[in-house]
Amino acid sequence: MKGASSSDPPSRRLASPDFYDEAKLLAELERTFDICHGCRRCVNLCTTFPTLFELVDASTTLEVDGVPKQEFWKVVDQCYLCDMCYMTKCPYVPPHPWNVDFPHLMLRAKAVKFKKKEVSVRDRLLSSTDAIGKLAAIPVVAASGECGQRQFGARSLMEKAIGVHRERRLPPYSPGLPRAGEAERAPRGEKRGTHTGEVAIFSTCYVNYNEPGIGHDLLAVLDHNEIPIRS
Repeated sequence: MKGASSSDPPSRRLASPDFYDEAKLLAELERTFDICHGCRRCVNLCTTFPTLFELVDASTTLEVDGVPKQEFWKVVDQCYLCDMCYMTKCPYVPPHPWNVDFPHLMLRAKAVKFKKKEVSVRDRLLSSTDAIGKLAAIPVVAASGECGQRQFGARSLMEKAIGVHRERRLPPYSPGLPRAGEAERAPRGEKRGTHTGEVAIFSTCYVNYNEPGIGHDLLAVLDHNEIPIRS
């Protein structure tokens, strides 16, 4: 496959051999950061953009070209991929000619860091949401974890071990997944009522492991409206 450009959809860029090319990544980071620096509409969304603008304002040129490339990773580390800049603020998202896709660019940069093994143990652990969720959802582990969250000593140990602040509120883990429970009681693929549409549910790790009640409630609404459910 030929190298993909910034105007290509994310799926094609991911399959491109250029995706993990650090030099090309840094060039795209510089291009995008320069556009963001000239706009600054996203300054109040999260810490990612203030970090970028502070680096620019402290540079010798007061432009992105004055920021050392190694400092770009400070911006990447601040992004937690909420997508709000893309969805609510940025006027340059595709199909604009500038094709600014900040969240996917940050995701690409994080992927490059992981491939280079330049990621801390804490980040590797906390980003393994399915692995943690499956472990923590075991009833005895969930009960122990909930108890440990309330213990100052356990939280202090967690802070020293993986850098999670002792006062940080952590989501509880709940045994049992909504997709494996209540969904099974509904007819599998059977046509019900007059509805002809189909619903795809992406419950994500938070609903699967932390707040399964949200998933159960949604399934109940679908069942009430006679919309078939397939797990």
